[in-house]
Amino acid sequence: MSVPTASVQLRSSINPSAISMPLPIVHINGFPGTGKLTVARMLVKKLGAFQAKLVHNHLLIDPAGAVLPRSSNDYQRLRHAIRAAVFETLIRSPDTFDSLYIFTDFQSNGELGGSVVAEYESAAMLRKCIFIPIILSCAKKENLDRLASQDRALHGKLTDRDLVSRMRDNDEVHRFANHPVQMELETTSLEPDVAADLIYNHIVEIQTRQDS
Repeated sequence: MSVPTASVQLRSSINPSAISMPLPIVHINGFPGTGKLTVARMLVKKLGAFQAKLVHNHLLIDPAGAVLPRSSNDYQRLRHAIRAAVFETLIRSPDTFDSLYIFTDFQSNGELGGSVVAEYESAAMLRKCIFIPIILSCAKKENLDRLASQDRALHGKLTDRDLVSRMRDNDEVHRFANHPVQMELETTSLEPDVAADLIYNHIVEIQTRQDS
């Protein structure tokens, strides 16, 4: 999907208090360095009326990495347990129902990536809310150039160009085959605030249809 960099007319927000179901779970997936966190932070501000909360991937990865090396046979099991605890809270606690949750992630189309993304979708189903998958992509050269940003190094994010290059050569980002509200944005020439506006409009449109 190619989108111009001009500003986007934002849809009118709906009144969250008029919504009878828990607010959505939004899953933003893409290779490291495609702008997920930057866009997600802007999106949280735009979705202030929905008390949007951001759970970026390092909030779920770093606790496991602090306990176990990634080479450990128990590493993915611990990652799963951390996600499960978060999902259980989103499913069971009414204190979460009035907030929209945005998760950033990189999951490939392999068996492990597919199973992890399915956990998010299942959590939304059990929460009885809408699950909105968003894919961010960009050209390989632009992706590798973005890895050099000071912000990434400052926050301990992946900056290894060779590693991400191999990821891109050998993997594909997970995409649902026929998900009715999946959105994909090509961000090579797209400013982050424009990407956030487009996702905002997508979310509001979906929620409006759901409540009509």
